[in-house]
Amino acid sequence: MQSHAAAFCAGVLDSIKVELKGSKDFSKLYSGIAILGFIASISEPVNTEAFAHLLSFLGHRYPKIRKASAEQVYLVLLQNGNLVSEDKMEKALEIISETCWEGGIEEAKQQRLQLYEIAGLDPGPILKSTSTIPSRDGDRKQAVSDENASYAALVESTGF
Repeated sequence: MQSHAAAFCAGVLDSIKVELKGSKDFSKLYSGIAILGFIASISEPVNTEAFAHLLSFLGHRYPKIRKASAEQVYLVLLQNGNLVSEDKMEKALEIISETCWEGGIEEAKQQRLQLYEIAGLDPGPILKSTSTIPSRDGDRKQAVSDENASYAALVESTGF
């Protein structure tokens, strides 16, 4: 039987997932990341799920969101030693602290995958999105992701 706190955290976690999915609102994203960090740092059964969701933000399209997520992941690892085995903790902290999360998204995604493996978590559908798109002649080519274009869209949507 779940405790009331665990049930509450599970409900909050479900709500956060819905609210943050596809959001471009930086305030909402930062707040959600902080809440995920809090839930991941407590010793309730739902903390592993919150941690996995927090790790997913390390591959976010906006570099500042990746960096904020990395900061939360670092704090969570320091506060809750149960998420990563003791013999792998140093490697996890090294990845978090030495990766340039505001740099290229492909490097961030590779480092995120390593963190999933270190934590013994299944990246699941988060990382199974298609990275290729079909061309007219049926061949597959790599999808091009332009971070500046997504920033331009964000700036335009905010009215600047």
